[in-house]
Amino acid sequence: MYLNLLNSILFMSKQPLKRHKALQNLSREHHDGLVFALRLQKGVAKKAKLQEMEDYAEWFWKNYLISHFKMEEQHLFPKLGEAHELVEEAKEQHRKLKYFFEIQSKDYADFKNIYEMLQTHIRLEERELFNLIQERLNEKQLLEFQNIHDSQQTCETWPNPFWK
Repeated sequence: MYLNLLNSILFMSKQPLKRHKALQNLSREHHDGLVFALRLQKGVAKKAKLQEMEDYAEWFWKNYLISHFKMEEQHLFPKLGEAHELVEEAKEQHRKLKYFFEIQSKDYADFKNIYEMLQTHIRLEERELFNLIQERLNEKQLLEFQNIHDSQQTCETWPNPFWK
């Protein structure tokens, strides 16, 4: 279900993406990232209370994205090669997102930057980087990563749905 939703959001295609089992948990986490971005987008559009959006963004960053980025940077990207241009681009996007998440007293423009950057970042990884990883890595390398990232992070329900 998650991969079908992710495919429709990312590709607007009826053809399901064949994601290697080793990368499926990261792809499901990307789905959660897109849901988060959509919620911020809705919050900005309706001018939700900034502190409520800040609380959610801070929680999502600390409890979800930091560990997701760390998993990719420490265990997956090195398998393709740190100098690969897509790896460098993904890591640069991680750094930019970190910068915006760590801004104190964010305004609507900051939240807009976060959700737009996160959507762009997830599309880069799903459309290009993960496809390249599946092509270039052998089965043993993919299984090594799968053994490290053998379960999807869970994203709890947020108690204050400011986006509604």
